Amino acid sequence: MADASLIYLSGAPDAPWQPQSTVLYQSRPGEPVQAVPLEQAFASASGPVNVVVSVASAQLTRVSLSRKQAKHLQRVLPYLLEEQLLDNPEDLWFVSRKGEGDDYQVTAVARELLTLLREQAEQHDVQMTSVQVDAERLQSFSPLIADLGDDQWLLVADRERALVADAQQRDAIVPLFGDDLDAATELPDADSLFSALRGGQGLELLTGEYAPRQQRSQAAILGPWRPVLMLAASVLVLSLVAIWVQQWRYQKAADAAFAQAQQTYESLFPGDKATSALKRQFQGRLARLGGGEGGGSAFFPLLVPVAEVLKQVKVEPKRLQYDQRQNTLLLDVGAKDYAQLEALQNAIKKQGARASIANYRNGAQGVSARIKVEQPG
Repeated sequence: MADASLIYLSGAPDAPWQPQSTVLYQSRPGEPVQAVPLEQAFASASGPVNVVVSVASAQLTRVSLSRKQAKHLQRVLPYLLEEQLLDNPEDLWFVSRKGEGDDYQVTAVARELLTLLREQAEQHDVQMTSVQVDAERLQSFSPLIADLGDDQWLLVADRERALVADAQQRDAIVPLFGDDLDAATELPDADSLFSALRGGQGLELLTGEYAPRQQRSQAAILGPWRPVLMLAASVLVLSLVAIWVQQWRYQKAADAAFAQAQQTYESLFPGDKATSALKRQFQGRLARLGGGEGGGSAFFPLLVPVAEVLKQVKVEPKRLQYDQRQNTLLLDVGAKDYAQLEALQNAIKKQGARASIANYRNGAQGVSARIKVEQPG
């Protein structure tokens, strides 16, 4: 608050504060204090603005809370103070801080007033960084008597005993404080009053939903870089989309290759359903066919020509057996007629293997046969 513009909502207003209400305004320390409308004070401010509210527009008190109540302080305060408050608790904004023992100092102010101040700050594009109560900010000078001008005086004995009185009321009210104001500090003019206000510290009212928003000047600093940041963000989004599309294509190709491998496996080993563990399934099948790890060296030369032919000849593979002792491959197939079986036999021979129709049987749906495949020799 030392160097910021200071707006003081002083005294006891005759009506709720409005943009046209008269306030005291000082642009910087040492500058003259002016009495101007509230809206003009915000319009004249440059840089951060701090606001001090008169104790006549706030309520200062204290409460004693149990540890359980203290955990839910904001919820229980309106109900604990309901009998002490002149206004509806729902219309007030409460802030508090821990005092001695179980005591909590509480400051309450009308939500309507905080909303008015925030709207004025936004309307005139200034950053309001603080709102506090005068009686709290002047605690280091209490007891005190301050001339507010306009025939009004601020009397502060301590935090909870402070009020605003006019000149006629002052002489009648001072004795009510006993001897607490006998050695009071006197602030006879606006300059000394503002100097004291700038040097004090009280409970901050701009908390929670009323906390100061990010300074517009900080946003303005980012202004020249905004197109660059937007471009960078666009490039990042496009890159992520491109990566996702590429991954989708790779996955689609992998799924197609796996489906083709499943189809090949099931055509080589009819009756055996291919699973997701196709590689391990195929290795197990080869081990069983070969009778061990070494059997595959004789089995593959027979399997390759059969696999090539099955891609071309339209027959239905049903069963595949390998006899390691005789080094023969027995292929059970179904065909439409005997001519297809001969075509299969001749195609295998063209692949370099010996093939013969071991037996066949005519059925209602065509011909079933067993083709015996051997190494040429």
